[in-house]
Amino acid sequence: MYRWFEKYFAFSRSELTGICVLGVLLLAAWIAPYLYRAWSTPEDTALSAHIDDIERFLATASEPAPAADRIAAAEYFPFDPNGLAVVDWKRLGLSDRQVRMIKNYEAKGGRFRRREDLKKIYAINASDYARLEPYIRIKAAAIYGEPDSATVPSDGGRPPADRSREMVVEEKLYLDLNTADSLDLQALPGIGPVYASRIVRFRDRLGGFHQAEQLLDVYGFDTLRYDGLKTYVYVDTTKVTKIALNLADYAQLNNHPFISAKLANLIIQYRKQHGPYRALTDLLRIAIMDEEIFRKIVPYLTIAND
Repeated sequence: MYRWFEKYFAFSRSELTGICVLGVLLLAAWIAPYLYRAWSTPEDTALSAHIDDIERFLATASEPAPAADRIAAAEYFPFDPNGLAVVDWKRLGLSDRQVRMIKNYEAKGGRFRRREDLKKIYAINASDYARLEPYIRIKAAAIYGEPDSATVPSDGGRPPADRSREMVVEEKLYLDLNTADSLDLQALPGIGPVYASRIVRFRDRLGGFHQAEQLLDVYGFDTLRYDGLKTYVYVDTTKVTKIALNLADYAQLNNHPFISAKLANLIIQYRKQHGPYRALTDLLRIAIMDEEIFRKIVPYLTIAND
């Protein structure tokens, strides 16, 4: 037995030395990760503290709280950005840095000829522009690059054609919503090509605006945008197209944005069961018709000449 054990498990001195070295290396490899984590803890802590310092600096640099305070305390009024005083820019909720960049732009000869030109100022972000856009009023002199009235003779010093062109611009700032095309509508504050197109499409489906407040029914239109332009628009109700209540079919009624598919069907069914409508108030006998819906649709209906 001893000879068998000695044959397979006996080691020379050099072999025993190699085994011991290998064991030490394996033990060191096993312990090394724990030692590294223990030794690197102060460095990681310092790095975390450094990252915290950077984050605090960035938060301070962005100044979220003061910006929010400025916007909350902003005073909105119609303004021409060309030559607007520093104090007025601050009334609108802009920071010293934003005002400084605007004034640098003007000092280099920059002019605001369209509302969108305010976006050229790097410091004016999308949210600032969105809240200021409805109040921007750029004078015709700025649009055409003409001198200010204070620096020219009383007749403007301009050719008659230029003066008449300026008058056209001024006239466009009081529009009939039922006759203005999309280009005319873009002259209104806060209205670009997208909203102008939406207004025209909605007006065509509606049959014309009965009152200016119906702009709020246009997709995406809000109170802020409407308040910015309501003094520049009116409606001529004689331009409203009406639906002959006793002749209209389901498709014609359902195409109106204020008449749902269910209501259109009930209007037709009531007419079939009770005969022609004698008065518009007969619609109130329909089960789902309430006074709010009635007031919205009645300007677009008629029983005359049926």
